[in-house]
Amino acid sequence: MTGRLRLVSIALFVSLIVNLFLGGLMVGRWLDPHRPHHRMERTTAEGAAPGWMHRALGPEGAPALERAWQAHAKEIKPLRDEMRRSREAVTAALEAEPFDRQAYTDALAAMRSEMGEFYTAINAVMVDVVSQLTPEQRRAVVERSREWERRKAGRN
Repeated sequence: MTGRLRLVSIALFVSLIVNLFLGGLMVGRWLDPHRPHHRMERTTAEGAAPGWMHRALGPEGAPALERAWQAHAKEIKPLRDEMRRSREAVTAALEAEPFDRQAYTDALAAMRSEMGEFYTAINAVMVDVVSQLTPEQRRAVVERSREWERRKAGRN
């Protein structure tokens, strides 16, 4: 009977640990439901606008965002892919043995350039979207942006 009691005790202890972990996750989401997990940010469906844009524009801006994103998709997709490759090149240069300072510097410069081109294209989408919004919708975007900044400042 002692062996069986010990097995049940271990099972209950493991169950308690799992429940505390899951409960902590749920409480964390309840306390700060707007804070996205980084993994979730990176799993935007292929060809879709980034989640941060959807959150910034809200439901009233979603139709304009989809129209603008599709209009710029052919330009953005290769830039996004090139930016990812440049990040991989930075990682490869950082991992290289022996470390080559110039190769790492060049990889960082290339990544900075790729990111600049990508963000220029993203800014063009935002200009197209915002130009389609009503003044009330633009004010809502500004308020969401300010709220995001307040939350961000509170975490640092």
